[in-house]
Amino acid sequence: MKTIFRIFLSDIKKIRTNLMAFAVMIGICILPALYAWFNIAANWDPYSNTGNIKIAVANCDKGTKIASKEINIGNQIVDNLKKNTQMCWTFVDKGQAENGVVTGEYYASVVIPENFSESFTSILSGKLTRPQITYTLNEKKNAIAPKITDKGAEAIKNQVNESFIDTITTELAGILNYTSEQGNKKFTEITDNIKSAIGDVIDNLSAFQSSISLISTTLDSADTMIANTKKSIPDLEQLLAQSGTLTTSAKDSITAGQAGSQKKKPPPTKPPSPAAATDTVLNSIDTLYSNTESSISDITGEIAADADKAAEKIRATAEINRKTIDALNNIRTHVITVGEKLGIDVSIMTDAIDRNIEKQNAVIDKLNSGADTVSATGHAPDNFESDVNKLITDSKKEFDGIKTTWNTSVKTAMDTAVNEVFKTLDGISALLSDAGTSVPNIETALTDAQNSLASLKSCLADLDTIIGNAKNKLTDMQKKVDDISSDQALIAFIEEVSSDPSSIGEFMSSPVEVKTVKVYPVENYGSAMTPFYTILAIWVGSIVLVAVLKAEISRRDIEKLGSNVRPIQAYFGRYMIYLMVSIIQAIIIALGDLLFLKVQCEDPLLFIIAAVVSSIVFSLLIYSLTITFSVIGKALAVIILVLQVAGSGGTFPPEVLPEFFRSILPYLPFRYSINAMREAVAGVYAQSYIEDLLYLLIYVAIALFIGIVLRKPCIRIMKFFNKRLEDTDLII
Repeated sequence: MKTIFRIFLSDIKKIRTNLMAFAVMIGICILPALYAWFNIAANWDPYSNTGNIKIAVANCDKGTKIASKEINIGNQIVDNLKKNTQMCWTFVDKGQAENGVVTGEYYASVVIPENFSESFTSILSGKLTRPQITYTLNEKKNAIAPKITDKGAEAIKNQVNESFIDTITTELAGILNYTSEQGNKKFTEITDNIKSAIGDVIDNLSAFQSSISLISTTLDSADTMIANTKKSIPDLEQLLAQSGTLTTSAKDSITAGQAGSQKKKPPPTKPPSPAAATDTVLNSIDTLYSNTESSISDITGEIAADADKAAEKIRATAEINRKTIDALNNIRTHVITVGEKLGIDVSIMTDAIDRNIEKQNAVIDKLNSGADTVSATGHAPDNFESDVNKLITDSKKEFDGIKTTWNTSVKTAMDTAVNEVFKTLDGISALLSDAGTSVPNIETALTDAQNSLASLKSCLADLDTIIGNAKNKLTDMQKKVDDISSDQALIAFIEEVSSDPSSIGEFMSSPVEVKTVKVYPVENYGSAMTPFYTILAIWVGSIVLVAVLKAEISRRDIEKLGSNVRPIQAYFGRYMIYLMVSIIQAIIIALGDLLFLKVQCEDPLLFIIAAVVSSIVFSLLIYSLTITFSVIGKALAVIILVLQVAGSGGTFPPEVLPEFFRSILPYLPFRYSINAMREAVAGVYAQSYIEDLLYLLIYVAIALFIGIVLRKPCIRIMKFFNKRLEDTDLII
């Protein structure tokens, strides 16, 4: 140790006694500090000066209308940018903006097109057109500036989006408020109207259900009437066979109808009425009246020739009138049933039918008594033909009254009430009116009509079920609306929307606020970069040391100290001056950071210690490289510096670096020095500070291995190498 200190004291004496050497050493001590200070000061708060970066803005937006209100998003953007001092927004026309970027006058430009506002409102028309802003930047002018201007462009985009949502939401909320004011309605009134409307629908559905029930009953009556008509068909066949002239007339009438029925006609366009069957029966009865009148005259003429045969014909005629009474009774029953369901007064028609039945009974009685007389005496009673014809005429008049009442009152009311429902019954009327001579065909048609009525009744039953389900769902909906109307939170929300549309628009444009919680906060960018530039300056200071000071002890110094100076003593003896100067460099740099620049530092003592430990490690490592490898060692120190500047994570996060630099990061001393200093600047976490310094001290062992162990086999090689460099008279 004594020899080591003698070498150190000798070096100190040389510096102290040589003014030039002293001045150089002072410069070496201060120069690294200046390097650190200038870099930290230059990067103190660069983002606070982005207001000097010129960005051209050209607003060509012509605006548009929303709900009769003029909207110009471009002007809103310009107004907001005029209040924004983060960039130097320069408002020019489109040509100046584009040319200014090309010439370098502006770092970037933003051009808002003519249809910008119109594109925004396209959402209301259903034809979506995405608005576009043209952003042009000059990447040649500066490497960092585009990143800054990109943030400006992104800020404009966010501002536009917020402005759009704010405008649309405000307008919609304003419309809601306007509607509320115009109608002077509260939310409860609106819900009451909804509930009332639902109640009306339910009532209408209930009425419709009642109508369906009525229709079903009417269909049942129609079905019964058709069945009764079918039962009368065999009797009609027998009557037609027994009545001579009457049968012929009836067949002619049916044949005439059959001629029309055999033609292929298109389906009826108008739905059938339940009254059609009644019309058919009435018309048939009317025909029977006409035939009966003519047959009586024929029969009376036959009495003299064959009294028994004439008596049978008279009784057959009486039987026809009996069937007519049955048909009238069916009509009476049908009319009463339908009249009760439809609420129609049919008493006039039923009274007329009752009177006609009485007339018919009188005719029957007269015919039967006359037939008995003919059978007994062989001739007709006195005035038989005239009496019978008079009774038939009176009955016919009464029957005409029935038809008139039916056509002018009952039928009209019935057709008006159920015209839309009884569409299929027109087919029945058509079948009956077009019936031919073949009575079985009529029976088939009536059977088909019955089947159609059965299908219709089934459909009506299904419809009734569907309506019932709909009523239940509407009742549930009514209850839900009632629940909504009692929701105080919702009422409060609607009142808020109606009272203050602008605040709602502002909320919708930016519904989320980000609360930033800083862990280990750093006041400014300069303080955040202080660890990197400080450590970099310390490394540079060590490189300057090996560039100025000789690593090897001269022969003359060795002779003065004696021939017993070992290499290890010479190694540590000369390093002592390096150690002293590097510590001084570190202290000056650290104190200047704290006192002159006033960087943020949570623990100044730990900050200075980190600087001193780093200087010891760096100086020893660079000194060992230099003393072992001479000029090559100095070059290696510079190469290691380059790698550490790029890959130590001092500026950019290590995660964004290329894979090569991420792979070498754990082996770079900068990493641990910078991390330890960051702990001192922003706040220490657990044992991180100690761990970083311990990792850093590992490089002391590496340096000693290079300077002591590896140096011995390299001495001869480096002497030869240095000799060759000296021979060039160019490289020292």
